[in-house]
Amino acid sequence: MFKLLLGSRRTLGLAAVACILGSLTVYAGIGLMAASAWLISAAALQPPLATLSVAIVGVRFFGLARAGCRYLERYMSHSVTFRLLADIRVWLYTRLEPLAPAGLQTFTKGDVFSRLVADVETLQYFYLRAALPALIAVLTATATLLLLGAMAPALVWPVAGAFLAAGGLLPALIARLAQRTGRQAIRARAALNGALTDSIEGLTELAALGRAELQTAKVTALNREYMASQKQGGQIIALADALGTMAMQLAIIAVVALAVPLVSSGSLGGIYLAVVALTVQASFEAVLPLPAVIYYWRECQAALRRLQAISGLTPAAGHAGTKEVEPGSAALVARSLTFTYHAAAAPVLADITFSLPAAKRLAIVGASGAGKSTLAGIILRFWDHNSGQLLLNGVDIRDYDPASVRQALSVVSQDTYLFNATIRDNILLAKPAATETELKNALIGAQLEEFLARLPQGLETRTGQNGLALSGGERQRIALARALLKAAPIWLLDEPTAGLDACAEAAVMENILQVSSNRSVILITHRLTGLAAMDEILVLENGRIAEQGTWAELLANRGVFLQMWTIQQDLLNIS
Repeated sequence: MFKLLLGSRRTLGLAAVACILGSLTVYAGIGLMAASAWLISAAALQPPLATLSVAIVGVRFFGLARAGCRYLERYMSHSVTFRLLADIRVWLYTRLEPLAPAGLQTFTKGDVFSRLVADVETLQYFYLRAALPALIAVLTATATLLLLGAMAPALVWPVAGAFLAAGGLLPALIARLAQRTGRQAIRARAALNGALTDSIEGLTELAALGRAELQTAKVTALNREYMASQKQGGQIIALADALGTMAMQLAIIAVVALAVPLVSSGSLGGIYLAVVALTVQASFEAVLPLPAVIYYWRECQAALRRLQAISGLTPAAGHAGTKEVEPGSAALVARSLTFTYHAAAAPVLADITFSLPAAKRLAIVGASGAGKSTLAGIILRFWDHNSGQLLLNGVDIRDYDPASVRQALSVVSQDTYLFNATIRDNILLAKPAATETELKNALIGAQLEEFLARLPQGLETRTGQNGLALSGGERQRIALARALLKAAPIWLLDEPTAGLDACAEAAVMENILQVSSNRSVILITHRLTGLAAMDEILVLENGRIAEQGTWAELLANRGVFLQMWTIQQDLLNIS
C-alpha cells in the first residue's frame, strides 16, 4: 500500500520537482531576509550607494524568485496530489469491481462510498502536508547550517539543536497526542457518511413510517462525534503551531545572545548580526510545519488501513480462469451442483442438475429463499460452486475469465439499477455502438415506444438517481431493452416482470419469447406466467430440485408445481 501511495515513476518525478521548487522558495525567503538585513545594517553606516547596489538587486531578485517559485511549487505539488488521487481511485475501483456483489455484502453502501471518496481524499495530505514538507525541511536546515558555518561556525550547533527540537522533539510529542485522534476522525466520518447514505436512500420509507426524526437524531449524534474528533485534531494542530513558533522565537533569542559576544570580539562583523538572526528566522518557515506532519501522517495511515481492509479481500469467485467464451450459441449444463456460503453452513443449493442446450428455454421457479437468485449468481461467476459441475459449452465455467462469461449473458435482475442519465444512455450501456435501428428494435421488444411517446423529451428524458423519476415497471422495461440490445447468446432473466401488472407481464413475456427464439433463456421467477413455452422447468424447494419437467408433465404430477399454480390462480381470480 505504501508503494501505491508513492505513485508511479512520473508522480515521483513530479514530486521531486515540487520538492526542489519548495526548497528554492524557502531559500529565496532566506536570501530575501538576509539581503534585507545586510542592506539595512550597511545603509546605517552611510556607505557609497554603489556599495549597496548588489544588495538592492539581491532583494529584488529574491523577492521575485520567492513569488515565482512558490507559485510553481503549489502548482506542481497539487498536480502531483491530484494525479496520485486519480491513480488510487482507479486502482481501488479495479480491486472492488471483482468483489461485487458477493464480496461486498458485509459493507454498507455508505461505507464503500466513504472509502472510495473520503478516505482516498484524505491521502492528499501525504505529499502536501507530510512527505514534501519533511523533505523541504531537511534540505533547508542543511543549507542554513552550511551558510551559518561560513559566517559564524560557533552558531552551527546551537541552531542545529533548535532545528532538532522543533523538527524532532515536537513531532514526537504531537505523535503521542495524535495517536488515536486521526483514527477516530476517519471512523467517525465513515459512520456519518454511511448514515447519510442510508437516510437519503430510505427517505421515502422514513417519512412514511414516521421515523424521520429518529434518523435525524442518529445523524446529528454522528455529526457531533465527527465534529468533536475534528475539533480535537484542530487543537492538536494549533498546539503544534504554537509550540513551533515558540521554538523559533527562542532560537532567535539564543542566536542573538550567542552572536553578540562574537561581534564584540570581532569574530563576526556587526552588520552580520541581523543577517544571522533573520536567516535563522526565515529558515524556520520550513521547520514549523513538521510537528503537524505527524498528525496528517496518522490520518493517512488510518485511511490506508481502511483501503487495505477492503482492497485486500479475495473475490467470492476464487477461481479466475483465462479462457474466452467463443462467440455464437451457448449451452449450459449443471451436474450435482452444490453450494454453501460458509464451510460450516448448510448447503444453499444441493444436487442441482439440469441441461440447457443452445436456443432452449429453462425456467427456475420456487418460493422466496429457495435458492433461485443464488443459482443465478453462480452462473454469473459471483460465487464458485463447492462441488459438482457447471459447464458452459462443455468447459468448466470456472476456467473462463469471469468478464468473458458475463459478456455472454444478457441479464435482467429484479433490482435494476439506472444511472442518473438519459433513458438512451441507460439502454446504450449494453451496447454503446448500437445503431438507431437496433435501439428501436430493443424499444419495441420491451414495449417502451408508447411510454416514450408520452414524454416530451422521449429518449433524452433523464431517469433521476437510480431511476426514481420512473415507476418500477418502467425501470424493468428499460432493463429488458438493455438485454434485447446486448443480444448475448444466453439470457438470464431474474424476475424480469417485477413491478408489472398481469396484462403487461403477459405481453412482455410474449415479446421476450418471440425475440429470444435463437438464444438460450434462463428464466428465474416465482410467478408462473408464460412458463408453458419453456422447454424445461425446475422447481426449487429449500435449495433442492423438488420437481423437474415440462409444463404439462409438472401439472400432471400434481406435486409442488401444481400447488403453486393453483394458489396463484386463486389469487388472480380474487383480484
